[in-house]
Amino acid sequence: MRRKVDSRTVWSLTAIRNGKQENADEIENAQFYYGRWQSEVDGSRPKRLPSGLIGVICESGMEQTAMESGFVISMSVSPENRDYWTRFVSTITVREMDSRLFHDTRTLFSRDGGDMDTIEFVDLFNPCAGGMRMPNKIWMRVDELPMSSIGWAMSSGLMDGEKSRQTDLSRWIGKPKDNEVIPKDILALPGPPSRAYSFDDTD
Repeated sequence: MRRKVDSRTVWSLTAIRNGKQENADEIENAQFYYGRWQSEVDGSRPKRLPSGLIGVICESGMEQTAMESGFVISMSVSPENRDYWTRFVSTITVREMDSRLFHDTRTLFSRDGGDMDTIEFVDLFNPCAGGMRMPNKIWMRVDELPMSSIGWAMSSGLMDGEKSRQTDLSRWIGKPKDNEVIPKDILALPGPPSRAYSFDDTD
């Protein structure tokens, strides 16, 4: 895999449905584990989806699939083929001056074309590691989870329900305000990485 990051680089975030949440009938209330690779997903706390991402999922006809298992979000500054991609533009950037974390800058993106749907991105730019600064526009698409990711999520227990609820692999075969941009229980997406990666990477 080519590790150098440029405007054509596609980076991703994997979202796994929280199997223990049994009271969410609508995708707006559904919670998902998330991460760029397996250890991040395993260590994440389930969160709800931002309105911009929900819009992309519904327009892609993947709402039921997302509610049952999850999905993969692909992002790029300038994808080679823009079919099935949706463009978002930056609107406001917030920097937490008292944060002890290196990545403390977040940017709110709105759907291009006047739609009010929004998504928050975390700036991952590291001048020591290289990569890209947060762009003004980001393209996005969603796809079904690969079988390998579903198998890993099931073996990790992320999709297990409470008590007697069980998940069988066979079912997946076939078809108060502060300075934060949006609430902490809403998932934020990663900005451009310092290097290319895959879900199977260790970190």
